[in-house]
Amino acid sequence: MLTNFRIAVEAVMPIFLLILLGMASRNLHIMSDTELNHVNKAIFQVMFPIMMFYNIYSVDFSGVILPGYIAFCIGMLLVVYGLALVVALLTEKQNYSRGALIQAVYRGNFVLMGIPIMNNLMGDEAMGLTTVMVAIIVPIYNVLAVITLEVFRGGTLKPGVIVKRIVTNPLIFGAVAGIIAAVLGVKLPVVLSKPMGQIASSASVVALMVMGASFRFSSIKENLKNLILGVTGKLIVSPGLALGAGYLLGLRGLPLALLIIMFGAPCAVSGYTMAQQMDSNGELAAGCLIFTSLLSCITICGWILLFKQLGAF
Repeated sequence: MLTNFRIAVEAVMPIFLLILLGMASRNLHIMSDTELNHVNKAIFQVMFPIMMFYNIYSVDFSGVILPGYIAFCIGMLLVVYGLALVVALLTEKQNYSRGALIQAVYRGNFVLMGIPIMNNLMGDEAMGLTTVMVAIIVPIYNVLAVITLEVFRGGTLKPGVIVKRIVTNPLIFGAVAGIIAAVLGVKLPVVLSKPMGQIASSASVVALMVMGASFRFSSIKENLKNLILGVTGKLIVSPGLALGAGYLLGLRGLPLALLIIMFGAPCAVSGYTMAQQMDSNGELAAGCLIFTSLLSCITICGWILLFKQLGAF
């Protein structure tokens, strides 16, 4: 258990170091608010779409495919999303914060936390199913995020405008292009795939630094209620529902263990950038990312310990 805790801490610690570096750059007045906004736009419109494309394009789908398990995971994700939507509508009056709150509850940092923790917990044999599920679940995270943030963007809801914004969203472009490339078996030349990989690996780094430079500690008090709802929903309610349902349906071993990270990982790094760029409460998204990252070391290890005691894996 101590080893799993160490792995979780090592996976989360770079997040805080990059956020602190961003905070330091703000205090040193290296970048103005205008410049931060321009960088955020570049992340959203260029870096994240390339990251989406590359992450899907580079996955080997010829490995482990479990249709029933995939259907269960997608179904549970939609259940969590639906509950988050209901809670946001009942507890928050402003659309400005509703989208960010919903996104915080259902959308996790599956990529950053999933690979190292599952490799440590279940060994190398876990990597096939883990990478396949990352390639399936992460695009769904992003599609739901685009739809949610567009719907709660404010103003009059015009279905035609919302649909147009969804289909022209840069992340959707990246995901669709990646799926097409994967299905058709497209092989990019190294001169293209190498820089794409470099951009994909640096996108989260730049996004975290910009978030750190943009975050205000005073926003914690302003968003306290929603922060509590977001953090509790992400680290306790979401994994609790998925793991409970999976256990009762007979899932054991790797498929059950993977649910811990799929549903109990901290908020996605890209959540802040998307919220900020799509007129949602970016400070709420940033606060949820910071606090879920901090507390996930404890909650993830707690879920692992609980189901190990139950003999589930």
